[in-house]
Amino acid sequence: MMQNPDRALPEESQWDLLAEHGLESWFSCQWVDTEDGNEIARRLGVDPRDGTSCDFETAMQSYEAGPGKLIIWAGKHSAGWSTILTLSGVTVPPHLTEALSAGEHRVLEAYFVEEADPGKLLYTRDGEYIGEIFPPSSPGGWMEVPEFEAYTNGLELTDDISDAEAFDRYMCMVGRITGRFIDRAWFATTRTLYHIQHEA
Repeated sequence: MMQNPDRALPEESQWDLLAEHGLESWFSCQWVDTEDGNEIARRLGVDPRDGTSCDFETAMQSYEAGPGKLIIWAGKHSAGWSTILTLSGVTVPPHLTEALSAGEHRVLEAYFVEEADPGKLLYTRDGEYIGEIFPPSSPGGWMEVPEFEAYTNGLELTDDISDAEAFDRYMCMVGRITGRFIDRAWFATTRTLYHIQHEA
């Protein structure tokens, strides 16, 4: 259990960990407030039995920053939360994100595309896109989704930080909200690989 989640910081830079694991040029990940992996698969339109249990290294064999097949690696993140790392297909389409969030569920989505998009953290709840989550430029400053203000302490987005540093702060917010930062044990976890059929 994370102590003081509104002020906690990870032991290692979230950005540095993503870069070390080959995710610095393109990263797309979602967090859903459920531990029911079978339900996640069904909401994405696949039979849970069609998934393949594997480690991160095996999953990364499907990594491709392109709009082709949607391939994800999904499984437990923390108590009450699951994670969905997109390996191919750019991002999970909005209609599937809405399906994941139906029934009062919450979905956080973080993505970064090198030289194209400096990164965002989006929030969908109960089938409806709510807005972009970002720390304010100064303590108590404006936020598009103010319900997460308690998790922004010390993560303000000042003008003198790089895109990578800003995205690291988004990832710190995800960690505070979900109760777990990405760490080396996160990458060592076995999750399930799914090929998702969907209409573009």
